[in-house]
Amino acid sequence: MKSMNNRQVRIPGPRELDIAEHCRKFGISPAEEKKLKKLLGSRAPLHEIQANAPPRQPRWR
Repeated sequence: MKSMNNRQVRIPGPRELDIAEHCRKFGISPAEEKKLKKLLGSRAPLHEIQANAPPRQPRWR
């Protein structure tokens, strides 16, 4: 039986993001930013921020 090497290359990205920077980037209001900081702390993983952030505003053309 042959031995197979099944290693996968994974380049890790930043694990936790700054909530203030994320809110500024996506135009989230200061009140919502304060709620997110109270809920998650000053740094959190992206999926946690996105799950708890308000829906994005549509961009009208």
